[in-house]
Amino acid sequence: MAKVKLAKPDADDLRYLAQHLRADDAQELRAVHGSELDLLECLHTAVESSEEAYVAVTAYGEPIAVFGVAPVSLLGGQGCPWMLGTDTLELYGRAIVQLSRQHVARWGLKYDQLFNYVDARNLRSIAWLRHTGFSIFKAEPYGVDGLPFHRFERCT
Repeated sequence: MAKVKLAKPDADDLRYLAQHLRADDAQELRAVHGSELDLLECLHTAVESSEEAYVAVTAYGEPIAVFGVAPVSLLGGQGCPWMLGTDTLELYGRAIVQLSRQHVARWGLKYDQLFNYVDARNLRSIAWLRHTGFSIFKAEPYGVDGLPFHRFERCT
């Protein structure tokens, strides 16, 4: 299995990821926030608003994904997990699923419910979510463009 290590994301990691983001992930972000979205700014915001955020880096030092969980409601026990990656992420699928399962399980100890939305066209992300233990619900209009998105969630 190809190995990746996790680190705290820095500005260089986020800049690289914004420049090399998978087309499906960039399309999803723009469907939610609008076509004029600045991907780098979006990544910085995601990391800054998260209670935990990590960058997955290959043995060669290449950032391939950034992911985390942002609190939605600590009183209500809700967290919002997210992950964005590059095309190289596909080469490390097994390692990423394993790391994701560990983090999602740990996040489940803090949050009663983990949920977010995924673009119905983003089939790779939907597959990752299923492998990570999330339930996927029927697609409904979401975001500024009102395109079909699936709510996904995992309750503990």
